Amino acid sequence: FPGGARIRPKLTLAVASACGEDDPGLTDGVAAAIELLHCASLVHDDLPCFDAAETRRGQPSVHCAFGERLAVLAGDALIVTAFEVLGAAARRHPARLPLLMRTVTQGVGMPMGIVAGQAWECEPQLSLVDYQRAKTGALFAAATMAGAQAAGADGAPWRALGER
Repeated sequence: FPGGARIRPKLTLAVASACGEDDPGLTDGVAAAIELLHCASLVHDDLPCFDAAETRRGQPSVHCAFGERLAVLAGDALIVTAFEVLGAAARRHPARLPLLMRTVTQGVGMPMGIVAGQAWECEPQLSLVDYQRAKTGALFAAATMAGAQAAGADGAPWRALGER
């Protein structure tokens, strides 16, 4: 099994616990979705059109092992699976799903998520701070906020956790 610290899902679980989580199944699903999205970002980031990394954690990167086209599809499948996992985990708490979806999509989408960070990587004249905030920080913020939301925390205290 590949290495990796899995910091983002651990952060989700820790914040949920600190907020008095009431459904570990939901929290575990949210944490798994966050990790799936992070893995997708690594698969895409290693592609020849971005970093052209030949290895990841001492193993051949996905595009080197299986080809570029399958790597793109594998990354895409991880993204879809993340949202499937998130939706399934929230079945017992459907009222929490819209906010969780918004938080997680902000962590991966535009204008400040992983996609934005990847786009900024293609434009070297853009700010390194904005790049890191989007590419790395946005998913950390989403992991933090989603942990509180999964626990059912309400109000300003958890919102401050994800401020950028």
